[in-house]
Amino acid sequence: MFRLGWFWRILALGLALGACGEEIVPPQTYLLVGTLTSTSTPASGSWGYVRLVAAGGGLADTVLLSARCQFSGPSCDYQKNQVPEGEYSVYGMVDLDDDALASDPLPDTGDLLSPGRPLIMLGRQRMDFPDNAWNAMP
Repeated sequence: MFRLGWFWRILALGLALGACGEEIVPPQTYLLVGTLTSTSTPASGSWGYVRLVAAGGGLADTVLLSARCQFSGPSCDYQKNQVPEGEYSVYGMVDLDDDALASDPLPDTGDLLSPGRPLIMLGRQRMDFPDNAWNAMP
């Protein structure tokens, strides 16, 4: 009887502790879409990348999310699903020599790069990278 009483006490305590916690709410996520365009530098067949890092972060900082698309002519459309609500710095890149890692895209000599741009995800967002956004990597 003594052992059974402890069992019920431990069970009741476990249920009480679990019941009084706050409900865990998953973070809100949204869709990020856009177009990368390069008319002054031919990019057809190349891969374009969008790299999201922590707000205020630099290009080489840890990539939080990335998206890619393949140019068909002068542009490509990208889409990234389930981007958590929050603030980011976003970099666009065109890999003209096809040597970037899809999981961690970084530009090298000759690739096109867009300076970091701020992004606040509070809903579906569109971020385009027009032809005048690009700088060639030295």
